[in-house]
Amino acid sequence: MSLKKSATLISSIFFLLFAMETFTWAEEEKVDSTKPNSSGLTSSNKKKQKQSKRTRQKEIRRAKKGDTVPMPPLDDAPFLAEIPLLPVLKEAKTRLSREKVLYIPELKGNPPRRELKLALADVKTGKVSIVSGYEEKQGLYLSSPDVRFSVHWWNGFNSSIDVLEPANTAIVGLMYALDPKRKAALRRDAVIYTPYSRALLQTELIEAGRRYLTEKIAQARRELRHVNSRAKSRAPLENCPVFSDADYFNLILAEHMDPESFRAITGREHSEFDTTRERRLTRLINRILVIIGSNQEDAYKFTGNYASARGLTQFTPIGMRVVWNRYTEADISTDFLEATADHLFAIKAEICLLDHYLSEVVRVHPPLSGTGYEKYAAGACYNGGPKNVFYGLKNFGTGWLYPMRRLSDLGRRESLNRKEKRELEWLKKNHNHETFIYLNKMHAIERIAPRQGAQEPLQTYVEPDPPVQREGDSCPN
Repeated sequence: MSLKKSATLISSIFFLLFAMETFTWAEEEKVDSTKPNSSGLTSSNKKKQKQSKRTRQKEIRRAKKGDTVPMPPLDDAPFLAEIPLLPVLKEAKTRLSREKVLYIPELKGNPPRRELKLALADVKTGKVSIVSGYEEKQGLYLSSPDVRFSVHWWNGFNSSIDVLEPANTAIVGLMYALDPKRKAALRRDAVIYTPYSRALLQTELIEAGRRYLTEKIAQARRELRHVNSRAKSRAPLENCPVFSDADYFNLILAEHMDPESFRAITGREHSEFDTTRERRLTRLINRILVIIGSNQEDAYKFTGNYASARGLTQFTPIGMRVVWNRYTEADISTDFLEATADHLFAIKAEICLLDHYLSEVVRVHPPLSGTGYEKYAAGACYNGGPKNVFYGLKNFGTGWLYPMRRLSDLGRRESLNRKEKRELEWLKKNHNHETFIYLNKMHAIERIAPRQGAQEPLQTYVEPDPPVQREGDSCPN
């Protein structure tokens, strides 16, 4: 959102105010960059090396803060559950709540160790068992020799772990000890959570997540019926004509969709999705719904990222400050941790901030109003900040709001005018920016629009034609 890009002093100050520096532990691993060693080079060679380095920087995207290691490709569930899973998940978490785990700090050269406990369930019988273990140097060790497992992707308490033996067994709950710093920030000694694994990619949990999120969005809109839109002439936010419940739903999915995995599936060129790509993207969407369905009120409650965005709707302190200052009647908690952890507060804040950005993008580019593209411009501001969005609207109109399609279209033309050349260079330069990746995710989610049930045929979304350019919707060459 607007604020993920913020690595500024202001963001840091707000970040410290709310003690949110501690939430980076729940994000994916960063990619470290290294500097070449230029010792022993002559001044001439150093100059050549710098020129060569600049050339390489144009050709190869360098690692940046916040870059992540993509998840491995997701697979379908290895078996179908034969019993209702939601009662099993509830039982598992109840049993874990009676357990205790400790965080053992580094001592006499020994690395820190984090105790944890797994709740395992046989998805054919519903039998739940608790297995003790610990994490050390991102390695997982269990006390039971009868349990064989494979770590598909390590991400703290939200790691993806497959149980190989016993057969037909899934991890339905995890109790994860917190270090002292995170204890203070999260106000608890341990996190109890159901991490995603392919064994949980079951229709019941997908639909539970869809149902839970849909109900929360509807409730949030009802509670904003007394709050006037700042973008649509005093219309209540409950009835904002630009954003539907489905739009808010899709924006949340886009926030939590792994960007590197998304790019690995979709590629860079605009093309129709084949069945394989659709199903891979559907699994990414269903992964989010499984996490929400499995954890309900606790889904994404404890997670944050490098830019201090946290919770279900990925809010940063700066974005929440905008909501607190401009939508006081929305009655959103002024405790940042509570406002981002409570799903009703978080979704209400999302609706308010999107309305704020909607008013801004229409102010910056009036021809945008009524095109049907307003939601994409406001959504891109919400995710990556308004800078690129404002620049694009002022200089190139609205076509670039489908960046993958626009980049492909301009790249195929034999001749371009001056403005189109500038637009093409801008899109090429920024195609890896989160603003453009986010826009591509929004369109892809709409395009496939998965139906009820993971195994049912996919419904293909047909992109609308670009809006008619109105007078004033272009800029001089």
